[in-house]
Amino acid sequence: MSERDEDYEVGYGKPPRHTRFKKGQSGNPKGRPKGAKGLNASLKRELESQITIREGNREVRVSKAEAMAKRLATSALQGNMKALLALLKIDPMLFDAVNAELEKTEHASRADAVDYDILRDFFSDPHSAGDGCDGAEADDDGA
Repeated sequence: MSERDEDYEVGYGKPPRHTRFKKGQSGNPKGRPKGAKGLNASLKRELESQITIREGNREVRVSKAEAMAKRLATSALQGNMKALLALLKIDPMLFDAVNAELEKTEHASRADAVDYDILRDFFSDPHSAGDGCDGAEADDDGA
């Protein structure tokens, strides 16, 4: 034995030198082959493959993932609630955008109703003869 081997303490995390992996030797020589891919890689490769679909009178080549997205969006737009919920689960940002758009539309309709009430009161007020500014100021001063 050499002097180096005598000083080496064998224990947890310190295997004997003769049982260690040699340089360039794999720890799992019978493991996954280099060309083999996992399920996620196979699914991704399959969804990226191209198919031909018909849109109106023309044929278009798109990926399978894009065709699925088109089908899901079309079903949701036609009123299929399961498709709509699935679409909203897929993209929470889309759900936030839909909510913001709905709130903006509701706010605009409320503002229109308020504007209509103001205009109706303005035109029905007998004191608002002429340009309407003097009558409004007189009401503010008198109150």
